[in-house]
Amino acid sequence: MDVELRTRYWDDKSSRTAFKSFIKEIHNLDFTAWESEGFWDSAYTPFSFFYEGKVISSVCLYFLDAIIDSNPTKLIQISGVGTSESWRRKGLNQELTQIGLGWAKDKYSGLFLFADEDAIPYYKHCGFVPLQECLHEISVDPLPKISGAFTLDPTNPEDLKKVYNAAQFRTGISDKFSILNPKLLMFHALYTMRNNMVEIPDLGCVIFLNVYDDCISIYDIIGESIPDFRDIYPYVSSESCTRVEFHFETDKLGLGEVRSIPITSNHPFTKGPFPVKKPVFPFTSRA
Repeated sequence: MDVELRTRYWDDKSSRTAFKSFIKEIHNLDFTAWESEGFWDSAYTPFSFFYEGKVISSVCLYFLDAIIDSNPTKLIQISGVGTSESWRRKGLNQELTQIGLGWAKDKYSGLFLFADEDAIPYYKHCGFVPLQECLHEISVDPLPKISGAFTLDPTNPEDLKKVYNAAQFRTGISDKFSILNPKLLMFHALYTMRNNMVEIPDLGCVIFLNVYDDCISIYDIIGESIPDFRDIYPYVSSESCTRVEFHFETDKLGLGEVRSIPITSNHPFTKGPFPVKKPVFPFTSRA
């Protein structure tokens, strides 16, 4: 059959449209908002097999600008992986992964992916090994919230511009492990965190967070500098809060000791040595 390999084809409208349809079919994810707002990222590199103008199998390598132990580096995240049902069990994804990693050879210091549970045997078969992922947690005293934190609405162009400006000029959330891809962060602003963004003008930052009964989950802090958590907490606190979770390394927050809590639900994998032991993957690094 006339199967065609294509890569780096985002400038071809029909190929990109075919890829969007494929991702919708396989992962039920609609990239329209990310694309229409101008955040489609050329660092998100596809390796796809096409048949009769349609994507039938694909693997994407997302090059990520990272900071690890205060040093700038490049990581790769594998995502957008899948094969149309009638083309499965032919080795297409494995072949595309080999082609993609061959192309990227010597261009990165580590790679990772997050596996769906039913894909774990496949990745193990392909030589990937699991990583132990953590988040950080502290106990806090309940505190009445002060004014000065404003909810941002991604359907408001001015609010979306605020988030993107902050993302473009941000400092790394951590010297231990940071990811600095503004357009990937905007994917989260438009999708996973669209209802969970607040701006604190007094501190010059935007925070992605969620508040539960007794817990605040903080997913990212975006600004030209990272405020001390003691300055942040009064703006996001509640009178029932007793603990705060951080989905990133917390070395810049002035916290002292934190509890490391293992995460088992995301199934991160790597191939070859990964440059961070027991990583706290920044939430907004997930493609």
